[in-house]
Amino acid sequence: MTETNTPEFSLRIRLVTMPAAGEFDEFHLEHYHIGQAYVLPARLASMLILAGYAELVDTQQRAEAADYGTPRLPKRK
Repeated sequence: MTETNTPEFSLRIRLVTMPAAGEFDEFHLEHYHIGQAYVLPARLASMLILAGYAELVDTQQRAEAADYGTPRLPKRK
């Protein structure tokens, strides 16, 4: 079988707390530290976020719409 180099979707997260021993045994999390941000594969990152152990770090700043009140429309003749 040939190797395919398909890009994997990843997420940037910050660890809030570490999982209890035995909860994420299929992953090696011992080299991660609470409070640090990491780019992880989407599967692991989403599992940590859903379990409450991590939060998503927004790397892109989002634009906010300006609020100018009620728009003025041209008068009909």
